[in-house]
This record gives sequence, structure tokens and C-alpha cells, in this order.
Amino acid sequence: MAPGRKVSNVPGGLPQLAVGARPAGDAKLLKSSLWNNSRSVLFFYRRIICLIILNTISLNANAGEIAGMHSQLVPTTNPDFSLNFSNDFLGRGGSVDDFRTAQIIISANLGERWFALLDHSTLTLEEAQINGRVDQLTGSLGYRFIDRQSTSAVSRLAAGTGFRSAGDFSGEPMQNGFHRIVGSEISSLPYVESSGTDLTLWVDADHYNEFHTSSGDGFFGGWRSGYWIRASSLVTSDRQLDSALGAYAVTSRNSIDIWMGFRRDWRSGYDQDFVQAATAAAEDDIAFVIGLRWGALVLETVQQLNNEASYGQLKLVADASQSKSAFDAVPRASFEFGFLLPDVQVQLAGKIRSTLFATTESAWRESIVIDTRFGEPQYEDNSELYVETRQVTIGMEWERPLAGTLNWISAYGAAGVGWRSEKLLGDGLLAGEESEAIGKATAIVGGGLRFAAANLGRGWRYRLQLGVSSWIPSSTAEVLFAGQPTEIHKTGFGINLGMTFDYE
Repeated sequence: MAPGRKVSNVPGGLPQLAVGARPAGDAKLLKSSLWNNSRSVLFFYRRIICLIILNTISLNANAGEIAGMHSQLVPTTNPDFSLNFSNDFLGRGGSVDDFRTAQIIISANLGERWFALLDHSTLTLEEAQINGRVDQLTGSLGYRFIDRQSTSAVSRLAAGTGFRSAGDFSGEPMQNGFHRIVGSEISSLPYVESSGTDLTLWVDADHYNEFHTSSGDGFFGGWRSGYWIRASSLVTSDRQLDSALGAYAVTSRNSIDIWMGFRRDWRSGYDQDFVQAATAAAEDDIAFVIGLRWGALVLETVQQLNNEASYGQLKLVADASQSKSAFDAVPRASFEFGFLLPDVQVQLAGKIRSTLFATTESAWRESIVIDTRFGEPQYEDNSELYVETRQVTIGMEWERPLAGTLNWISAYGAAGVGWRSEKLLGDGLLAGEESEAIGKATAIVGGGLRFAAANLGRGWRYRLQLGVSSWIPSSTAEVLFAGQPTEIHKTGFGINLGMTFDYE
């Protein structure tokens, strides 16, 4: 869809399939069909996001976006907030866990032209003679100097600055924690002696032009075809240089975008350590790209032609201009899916609206929450020791939308009490070893922001979530593991990324 046709191209909406005229007597059948479709779409989103998020971060990975740059998205869509997960689960796959093992990008618009992003990448190399890992943490602040839109074209030019740090940023426990959840092989690799922070300067240019719209009625009518060119480059104060050039054919209809083309990446200046050098060499290649945006869900796969650094991305986007206020209609019930990092735990929660403390006239919305969490996070920096964790709590949550034009974003805070069980499990040389399971009364507190993302029909919608959470056991405990006393039930803290499905 060309920009300017705001009604149909809705990042937060669902594909609107054309339906031919129906007799009045079929109204009941049509209503039933629409209800079944909305339920199917809701199931699709929940199923795809729950499964792919776990797999995209936890299985074998080989490459990703330039650290510190926006992930790929057709420029007719300009989301105000996005979560991006990159991994080769959506690429070629394979059995070797090398190069850019996992990449998470959080980005947000800060106004009409300003935007910021934070990128966490885990790099690994496991070969016969050489093994190691290093993490990259990159932050960027950018400004769009050119942002031109018409009914058939978009041109953007952005530039900015930021930082890129190399070192130990909890990539190992994040990777191994997810591997434990899905039963994948543990990566026991030492961090290389590489650290430091560099200044970054970057530029990013996009151009999209529509050249054809198909005529006719039904599903095959109204498709718009165009081309998209993107060029980007980033340089660091340590003389690392990353560049990419892509050219794609794009077809769009309503809230669907499909793109296909080629991307060429260049990397140079990576001589700080062998892990970064190997990753840069693997990412320097030409690749075939195919991507799909369906409403607020983006999937893309990048298949390299020469190297083995193929990868894919899953991206969730939220657009303020197309989103309802957080409480245009107050949710009666909600289901929440997320995970906590770096001590990896999966979170599933159900919420029912209540008025125990906040009245119906209050700007705050209150819910009773039953929260469950499970996982096997790594024990500190020991890649052969894990904590089998099971937790259930009941508590309260309070939430309210921000003021003015930010009312599509809501702030929330929560607290609860319950029970947490922990048991130590061994891996590697300690495989088969385990301790007794000990349960403790536990309190949880947390808070953060939610971003309206998509309306799913028949009262359902979903929102993206970014927050923090802490669990506070009533006391610590000491268990014997492999003949040694080891302390468990320590107070913990994590970043909470997830989604909330609301029923209004």
C-alpha cells in the first residue's frame, strides 16, 4: 500500500480478505464464519509467537542485522515500537551454533523524526582448534533528515550516533537457558579477552516506489506492486565498518506486504578477537531475501549464496496512528505470554478485571493475576549447573494509559505472593547429578509499559510488553549438589519481554 492510504495499510490490523456479495439469508452463516475466522487468527498469532520466539532465540543461529541498525521493514510501514528476534531457525538451520547466535533489537520512535534502539547480540565460534564467545551491546539514537511520503512513494534518509560495546553481557546464560527449555545442546564456551566501548556513526537510506496496481475484484484485485531499495552503513571509532545494500520487489494489499530480492553485506576492521573476526567474515556475502508482514507480525528469511550465515527474523510492531487507546474498551480478561532475561524463565499469566481497590471511574484499571513461571536458568557463570524452577503466584496488577497522544501506551505495576520450587540439575561433566527440590514462599513485584499492537476482531486484541520483574523468596536455602553445599532461592531480577492478549 502506498503511504497516504492510511485506512487500508494498518500495521496493527489483520489482512482484510475480499468477500463477495452474499444473500441476506446468509447473514447468520457469515457472522458465524467471521467469528470462527477471528478465533483462528487469534490462535494463529498466539501459536506462532509463542513457538517461534522460543525457537528463534534458542536454536542454532548464524547471522543477523548490522548491530545498531534498524531491522528490515518495507518503508511504507513506520512502527512506533518494535521487538525483533533474529536467528537461523528462519534461515538455513543446521547443527553448528556459530557466529551471531542470537540477536534482540528493541526500537522506538521518540517523536516525529527522532528514534532510538538497543541491540543485544551473542557471538560464538566452536571449531576443532578454537572456541570462544563474546557479546555485543549496541545503542543508537537517530534522526530522519528526509521523510517524504506521497500516495505512491516513500523516501527516507536517517543518520545518527551511538555506542557499541564488546564483552560479557549475559549472552551465555541467555543462550543456555533457552537451550535447556527446548532440550537443545548446551554451549560451554569461554568468553574471549575482548572488551571495550566504541563510538558509532551511521547512515540509513530507504526508497520505495509503487508502479502498478492490479485491477479487478476479489482476492487478486487491489494488489500494489513496487520496488524498494535500502542502503545502510555503520562505522565505529575502532574502524569497524558494516555496510549493506538491498534491492527488492514488493507487493502489498491491505495490511499485507511481501518482498523478495537480494542483499549484499560487507564487513571489515574486525581484528579485536577471533570470534568477531569469524562472524564478520561469515556475514560478508550476498543473500536472497524473502519477507512477509501480516498486520503486526513480520517474518523474513535471508539465505546466503556462498557462506553459511543464513538467518531469519521475527518482528512484532506497534503503530500509534493505527492503534486504539489502551482503554478505548476495558479488557475483561487477559492472557499474557512472555519470558524473563537473562535468567531465562517462561511466563504464562491470566488476568480478570476487578474493582477491589480501583473503582470503575478511576483512570487506573485493576486485575487479579494468576502468574506461572518455569525454566532451567543457568546457575551464575557455571554452564554445567542449572536451576529447575517452578513458580506460581496470585496477586494484583494496576494499569493506566499515558496522557495525550501517548494513550496507546500504558504503564503497569504488579505485586503478588505464591510458591517457588528450585532444584539443581547438572549438565556436561555433571550430567545426571541433581539436588533435592525445595519450595519457598515467594513474593514478586514488577512494572513496565505495554504498547497497543493489533486488533484481532470480536473483542480480541494484543499488545507488546516491555518491563522488569523481581522475585523475592522468603529465605535462601542450601542443598547438596555433587557433594558440595550450594545456595538456592536467591532474590532475582529480570527483563520481561512479552505479549498481552486482551478480551474486551
